Parts: sequence; structure tokens; C-alpha cells
Amino acid sequence: MHTLTIQYDTSTTEFIQDINTFDFATKLLLRGIYTEQPTHNTLLFASQQDLVYATLAYTGKGQLQW
Repeated sequence: MHTLTIQYDTSTTEFIQDINTFDFATKLLLRGIYTEQPTHNTLLFASQQDLVYATLAYTGKGQLQW
């Protein structure tokens, strides 16, 4: 599994982080990219190709770490 962690601003609550991460996962699913969300700010991908696509598709304000 390939992990993508979104580092949100420290003022963003875990609840809002969870909603934003879920929203991003849903947008990826609509494009045919399946993910799992084990925590409020982490997505898991089955392939490195899906991970790379997600990093290119991300338009949020958080910083990505993989």
C-alpha cells in the first residue's frame, strides 16, 4: 500500500480534516481511483500510479507527504 498524508494547518480541527480528506477521496473515486482512509488525514492507495495521480489532482491547501 502507498500512503499519502495531508498536513493541514494547525488551526484545522480533526473533524474538518476528516471531511476534507473524505471529500478528496470521493473526488478520486469519481475518477476511478480507489482509496482507503485509515485516519483523518491519510489515504492509502493500491498502486504508486494512483498515488502519483492523486498528488497531481490535489487542489487543497494542505501540504502532501508521501
